Amino acid sequence: MGAQEVEDRAGLLRRLEAFDRAVAVNYPDCVFELVIVGGGALILLGVLSRPTDDIDAIQYPKQLLPLMKEFDLSGRVVAYADHFPYDFESRLCPVDAEFKAIQCYTASLEDLVVSKLYSDREIDRSDIREATVLSLLDWDQLARAVEEAELSCLNERRYREMLHRYDEYRKECRQ
Repeated sequence: MGAQEVEDRAGLLRRLEAFDRAVAVNYPDCVFELVIVGGGALILLGVLSRPTDDIDAIQYPKQLLPLMKEFDLSGRVVAYADHFPYDFESRLCPVDAEFKAIQCYTASLEDLVVSKLYSDREIDRSDIREATVLSLLDWDQLARAVEEAELSCLNERRYREMLHRYDEYRKECRQ
Protein backbone atom coordinates (compact mmCIF):
# COMPACT_ATOMS: atom_id res chain seq x y z
CA MET A 1 0.00 0.00 0.00
CA GLY A 2 2.89 2.39 0.62
CA ALA A 3 3.06 5.34 2.99
CA GLN A 4 -0.16 7.30 3.15
CA GLU A 5 -2.08 9.68 5.35
CA VAL A 6 -5.37 8.84 6.98
CA GLU A 7 -7.50 11.93 6.72
CA ASP A 8 -10.50 10.81 8.74
CA ARG A 9 -12.07 7.95 10.63
CA ALA A 10 -13.64 6.49 7.47
CA GLY A 11 -10.26 6.34 5.73
CA LEU A 12 -8.65 4.69 8.71
CA LEU A 13 -11.47 2.14 8.90
CA ARG A 14 -11.12 1.38 5.17
CA ARG A 15 -7.43 0.62 5.73
CA LEU A 16 -8.18 -1.61 8.72
CA GLU A 17 -10.90 -3.41 6.74
CA ALA A 18 -8.46 -4.04 3.87
CA PHE A 19 -5.90 -5.30 6.40
CA ASP A 20 -8.58 -7.55 7.91
CA ARG A 21 -9.35 -9.04 4.48
CA ALA A 22 -5.65 -9.74 3.88
CA VAL A 23 -5.34 -11.39 7.30
CA ALA A 24 -8.44 -13.52 6.58
CA VAL A 25 -6.94 -14.70 3.26
CA ASN A 26 -3.53 -15.49 4.77
CA TYR A 27 -4.81 -16.98 8.03
CA PRO A 28 -8.21 -18.59 7.36
CA ASP A 29 -10.23 -19.51 10.45
CA CYS A 30 -7.98 -17.43 12.73
CA VAL A 31 -8.85 -14.30 14.69
CA PHE A 32 -6.13 -12.00 15.99
CA GLU A 33 -6.25 -9.14 18.51
CA LEU A 34 -4.90 -5.72 17.58
CA VAL A 35 -4.67 -2.74 19.97
CA ILE A 36 -4.34 0.67 18.30
CA VAL A 37 -2.84 3.69 20.08
CA GLY A 38 -1.58 7.16 19.14
CA GLY A 39 -3.27 9.54 16.74
CA GLY A 40 -4.95 6.66 14.91
CA ALA A 41 -6.69 5.58 18.11
CA LEU A 42 -7.89 9.13 18.75
CA ILE A 43 -9.25 9.22 15.19
CA LEU A 44 -11.03 5.88 15.72
CA LEU A 45 -12.50 7.18 18.98
CA GLY A 46 -13.89 10.12 17.01
CA VAL A 47 -12.06 12.82 18.98
CA LEU A 48 -9.41 13.79 16.43
CA SER A 49 -9.50 14.44 12.70
CA ARG A 50 -5.92 15.24 11.70
CA PRO A 51 -3.88 13.16 9.24
CA THR A 52 -1.54 10.50 10.56
CA ASP A 53 1.40 8.81 8.85
CA ASP A 54 0.67 5.34 10.12
CA ILE A 55 -1.49 3.35 12.48
CA ASP A 56 0.33 2.44 15.70
CA ALA A 57 -0.40 -0.98 17.20
CA ILE A 58 0.91 -1.65 20.70
CA GLN A 59 -0.40 -5.22 20.84
CA TYR A 60 -0.47 -7.55 17.85
CA PRO A 61 0.59 -11.08 16.96
CA LYS A 62 4.15 -11.13 15.64
CA GLN A 63 3.23 -13.28 12.63
CA LEU A 64 1.17 -10.36 11.26
CA LEU A 65 4.16 -7.99 11.06
CA PRO A 66 4.80 -8.52 7.33
CA LEU A 67 1.14 -7.79 6.51
CA MET A 68 1.09 -4.86 8.93
CA LYS A 69 3.96 -3.26 7.02
CA GLU A 70 2.04 -3.57 3.75
CA PHE A 71 -0.85 -1.58 5.27
CA ASP A 72 1.27 0.98 7.15
CA LEU A 73 0.42 -0.47 10.54
CA SER A 74 3.41 0.05 12.78
CA GLY A 75 4.44 -2.04 15.76
CA ARG A 76 7.32 0.27 16.71
CA VAL A 77 5.28 1.86 19.49
CA VAL A 78 5.83 -1.24 21.66
CA ALA A 79 9.14 0.39 22.54
CA TYR A 80 7.05 2.92 24.48
CA ALA A 81 4.78 0.45 26.27
CA ASP A 82 5.92 1.91 29.60
CA HIS A 83 4.21 5.18 28.59
CA PHE A 84 0.86 3.53 29.17
CA PRO A 85 -0.70 2.93 32.58
CA TYR A 86 -0.03 -0.50 34.02
CA ASP A 87 -3.58 -1.83 33.57
CA PHE A 88 -4.60 -0.04 30.36
CA GLU A 89 -5.73 -3.38 28.86
CA SER A 90 -8.68 -3.45 31.27
CA ARG A 91 -10.00 -0.24 29.68
CA LEU A 92 -9.70 -1.11 25.99
CA CYS A 93 -12.43 0.23 23.70
CA PRO A 94 -13.62 -2.02 20.86
CA VAL A 95 -13.48 -0.41 17.42
CA ASP A 96 -17.01 -0.10 16.06
CA ALA A 97 -16.58 -1.97 12.78
CA GLU A 98 -17.18 -5.42 11.31
CA PHE A 99 -13.98 -7.43 11.04
CA LYS A 100 -13.56 -11.14 10.29
CA ALA A 101 -9.96 -11.92 11.18
CA ILE A 102 -9.05 -9.21 13.68
CA GLN A 103 -10.54 -8.02 16.93
CA CYS A 104 -9.58 -4.37 16.97
CA TYR A 105 -9.42 -2.18 20.07
CA THR A 106 -8.06 1.21 21.04
CA ALA A 107 -6.67 2.30 24.37
CA SER A 108 -9.12 4.45 26.33
CA LEU A 109 -9.08 8.20 25.86
CA GLU A 110 -7.55 8.71 29.31
CA ASP A 111 -4.80 6.13 28.68
CA LEU A 112 -4.04 7.77 25.34
CA VAL A 113 -3.75 11.17 27.04
CA VAL A 114 -1.27 9.69 29.54
CA SER A 115 0.83 8.31 26.69
CA LYS A 116 0.80 11.70 24.96
CA LEU A 117 1.74 13.45 28.21
CA TYR A 118 4.89 11.31 28.19
CA SER A 119 5.76 12.68 24.78
CA ASP A 120 7.49 15.98 24.31
CA ARG A 121 6.22 16.47 20.75
CA GLU A 122 4.14 19.47 19.73
CA ILE A 123 1.68 17.30 17.82
CA ASP A 124 0.92 15.29 20.98
CA ARG A 125 0.47 18.45 23.06
CA SER A 126 -1.92 19.73 20.41
CA ASP A 127 -3.87 16.44 20.16
CA ILE A 128 -4.78 16.37 23.83
CA ARG A 129 -5.92 20.00 23.77
CA GLU A 130 -8.50 19.43 21.03
CA ALA A 131 -11.96 20.58 22.13
CA THR A 132 -13.51 17.14 21.57
CA VAL A 133 -10.82 15.45 23.66
CA LEU A 134 -11.33 17.91 26.49
CA SER A 135 -15.12 17.61 26.38
CA LEU A 136 -15.05 13.80 26.60
CA LEU A 137 -12.14 13.37 29.00
CA ASP A 138 -12.98 11.86 32.39
CA TRP A 139 -10.61 13.89 34.59
CA ASP A 140 -11.02 11.55 37.58
CA GLN A 141 -10.15 8.52 35.44
CA LEU A 142 -7.22 10.46 33.97
CA ALA A 143 -5.91 11.16 37.50
CA ARG A 144 -6.12 7.43 38.31
CA ALA A 145 -4.39 6.52 35.03
CA VAL A 146 -1.58 9.01 35.72
CA GLU A 147 -1.08 7.48 39.16
CA GLU A 148 -1.21 3.94 37.73
CA ALA A 149 1.40 4.88 35.12
CA GLU A 150 4.02 4.86 37.86
CA LEU A 151 3.63 1.07 38.06
CA SER A 152 4.67 0.65 34.42
CA CYS A 153 7.38 3.30 34.21
CA LEU A 154 10.88 2.10 33.47
CA ASN A 155 12.50 5.45 34.07
CA GLU A 156 11.66 7.54 37.15
CA ARG A 157 12.88 10.76 35.53
CA ARG A 158 10.53 10.24 32.51
CA TYR A 159 7.64 9.58 34.89
CA ARG A 160 8.36 12.80 36.82
CA GLU A 161 8.50 14.73 33.54
CA MET A 162 5.12 13.28 32.57
CA LEU A 163 3.73 14.27 35.99
CA HIS A 164 4.95 17.82 35.44
CA ARG A 165 3.26 17.95 32.00
CA TYR A 166 0.09 16.49 33.56
CA ASP A 167 0.01 19.21 36.23
CA GLU A 168 0.42 21.90 33.57
CA TYR A 169 -2.22 20.26 31.37
CA ARG A 170 -4.71 19.99 34.22
CA LYS A 171 -4.23 23.64 35.23
CA GLU A 172 -4.52 24.84 31.65
CA CYS A 173 -7.34 22.65 30.37
CA ARG A 174 -9.59 21.40 33.15
CA GLN A 175 -12.91 23.16 32.93
